[in-house]
Amino acid sequence: MRFAQVTGALHTTETGYRIEVTLDTRTSLRVVRNEHIPALMLLDGKEDADWTVDQLTQETIGTTLAEEGWEAVAHQPCDESGAWSPPVSTYLVRG
Repeated sequence: MRFAQVTGALHTTETGYRIEVTLDTRTSLRVVRNEHIPALMLLDGKEDADWTVDQLTQETIGTTLAEEGWEAVAHQPCDESGAWSPPVSTYLVRG
């Protein structure tokens, strides 16, 4: 059984946003998704960056990484540093 960490980060661009999802196995770090998204997803009728990054990270785990044998085990809480950083969502996966 292998374990890894999947992290999704949402970055602002001039034409919208970019989602980047990485898989960290401790022996390698690989970008599994890096694509432009034109707008944030809606949560209760409002654009929500945290919701968007979490949903797209889950989608990546459930599609791209599932095809490689990975499945989500737990959602990892993000540290609150107080400093601004891009919205991030992190999951523990096993494969």
